[in-house]
Amino acid sequence: MKTLRVWFYDPTADSEGFVNKLVSRLDSPFCHVEVQFADDSACSIYMGSKVVLRSRTFDSPNYVCLHMPCSDVQHTLAAGHAQHMHSQELGFSSLQMTSCFLWAPAVSNPQNTFCSKLVTEILQHAGVLGAGVDAQRTSPSALHRLLEPHSKKQRTVNDHVVSVRSMALDFKVPL
Repeated sequence: MKTLRVWFYDPTADSEGFVNKLVSRLDSPFCHVEVQFADDSACSIYMGSKVVLRSRTFDSPNYVCLHMPCSDVQHTLAAGHAQHMHSQELGFSSLQMTSCFLWAPAVSNPQNTFCSKLVTEILQHAGVLGAGVDAQRTSPSALHRLLEPHSKKQRTVNDHVVSVRSMALDFKVPL
C-alpha cells in the first residue's frame, strides 16, 4: 500500500505573504496545497507560474501533511496525471482561484488552473477522491476538510523545525 502526501500551507505564522493571509481568511486556515509522490516529487502551481513538478522537501513548520492511502495503481495514475498536467504547461488563474472562494461560477479555461483545483483533479483521476467533488470550487481548506477523515494520519505536522523565519518555497507574491 502506498500513500499520496497532500501538503497544506498555513500562513498564520508567516511574517510576510499578504495574499497568502487573505486567501486563508476567505476559507481558513490554508492558502495553498501540493501533492507529493513516493519519489518525493511534488506537483502544484503558484501564482504567476505554470504547473510545477519537482522533487522537494516540505521543511517549513507551516505545512501540514495528510497521508492518503492508495493502491500502486492509484499512485501510478496520480503521478501520471500530474506529469500530464505539467506537460500541458497549464498557467495559474487568479480568476478561477478567486471564484472558488466566492462560490461564484467562473468560466473554466482548460489552459489554466490553481493549486487546489489541480490537486483535486489529480486525486480524482486516481480514484482517491470522488468524481462528485467540484474541483473548480474547491479551496485548499475545503480539500483538507474532504480528505482529513480518510487520511492515514489525521493531521501530522512535518517533524523538521526550521530555525529561521519560515516561508513556503516559491509561493510568495511580490507586493
